[in-house]
Amino acid sequence: MEKITLKINMRAKNDEEFSKFLLRVGNGTEKTTKDELIRLPESIVIEDSKNGQSEVELLNQVFPSIKQNANSTEYMTERVILATKNEYVDELNDKLLDKFPGDEIIFHSFDKAIDDPNNYYQEEFLNKMMPNGLPPHKLKLEQNCPIMLLRNLDPSNGLCNGTRMVCKEFDKNVIKAKITKSHHAGQEVMIPRIPLSPAENENYPFRLQRKQFPIRLCFAMTINKAQGQTIRIVGIYLPHHVFSHGQLYVALSRGVSTNNTRVLVKGERKQKKKGYTYTKNIVYKEVLSRERLEKTLK
Repeated sequence: MEKITLKINMRAKNDEEFSKFLLRVGNGTEKTTKDELIRLPESIVIEDSKNGQSEVELLNQVFPSIKQNANSTEYMTERVILATKNEYVDELNDKLLDKFPGDEIIFHSFDKAIDDPNNYYQEEFLNKMMPNGLPPHKLKLEQNCPIMLLRNLDPSNGLCNGTRMVCKEFDKNVIKAKITKSHHAGQEVMIPRIPLSPAENENYPFRLQRKQFPIRLCFAMTINKAQGQTIRIVGIYLPHHVFSHGQLYVALSRGVSTNNTRVLVKGERKQKKKGYTYTKNIVYKEVLSRERLEKTLK
């Protein structure tokens, strides 16, 4: 199996030191401690605090003056916070939606268990489920807030899984939105409420069907969802270390410079006296083949 190394990071090519750091992270050559942690550049770190103030600082640095810029599509398009898991993403999205001006509107899903003739699984139980790839039962939105599409609805017109948009108008079963990224940027589209089911590998003893809009709030998103995207101003929230191959590289390399990248590592490891911030970088060099690299680190 052919092994290759990253040679250049195109997003950060105008920030030479940051670009070199990203390549070392991606190739797994950045120096590690005995606990296999790497030191993050001080210029991108937000210091952790136990009173929750560091989270507020992260939100404010990535989304400064959010109320004054709520109507700006450009403002919403050029920034996002990345996290490893949906539970962290949901927490960040809720906090930022609370800062957003306007009236909140809530859409509740209609959930049912397919292949459950005895009705063992009540709707109240199904509402609490949050499988990967599905929107929440309780979808909270506001006009002009950023959202991400979770399904391929009409790829030829820009409605693909991962498309970023902003909400414009709401109806009971349709949301009018504006695409903010790709060559379809500026195009207004209609998002219907549709029946959705999780992937079979969720291993539930029944098939969940959730009728809901196939979208999520997108002030924050998972690192995996951010693959392939360039984000001018990026925050990275790590309550726990990354847990998969190339995940830290994907997160850090969405940005374009140290000036516009901020990382908050919770419960961080500090080197005595110098106070540096460390985090885990997982790179399996033995499987760093061309095919896997193109899929994982694109």
